[in-house]
Amino acid sequence: MQLLRIILPRGKGSKFMKILKDDGATAIGCFYGEGSAPSEILNALAIDKTKKEIVTALIEEESVKKIIEEISEKLAAVNSAVAFSTSLEGENKMEYVCLYVIVDRHQGQKAIHIAQDHGARGATVIHGRGSGEAVKSKLFLSMNIEPEKDLVIMLVKKDLAEKIRQEIYDQMDLASQGKGIIYSLPVNHVAGLVEQSDN
Repeated sequence: MQLLRIILPRGKGSKFMKILKDDGATAIGCFYGEGSAPSEILNALAIDKTKKEIVTALIEEESVKKIIEEISEKLAAVNSAVAFSTSLEGENKMEYVCLYVIVDRHQGQKAIHIAQDHGARGATVIHGRGSGEAVKSKLFLSMNIEPEKDLVIMLVKKDLAEKIRQEIYDQMDLASQGKGIIYSLPVNHVAGLVEQSDN
């Protein structure tokens, strides 16, 4: 079994969810997020963030190649889209790693800038809520207030992953309690990804 993620411009997710359903995928879901990729023009216009949809699904091992090929053809027509899968058994066949960074809300962009300074091309941020052992929910007017979080997702080349992970860990002080967490998962299949350079 593999977990597939497709990151697309907002409004394109339903089409891919239907394709996945027709191909027998299960546990199909869609989340909203923001994309961030380096672009001088977008930065100059102050629109460096783009609205994204993140489609997730579980797919059987024997269907992965067929589904990725089908999705790859469709991604070619969609600008700024990428699909990748990770094995739930931990196997690793590709040269890419998916880095996940969970930090307090509005700290996600800092993680992205650190990663881009060390070779990452772009990332997607999902906004959510969370409460761990280290941070207790606050009470306000007798209501629990859960801390808001950013979940940053980045596909990076294996040879860049450890350096990027370490830089984010050090610069964002993730060793301190309650500051955040960073982890990686191996990626088995990728479609729609623009090649990264090591510069």
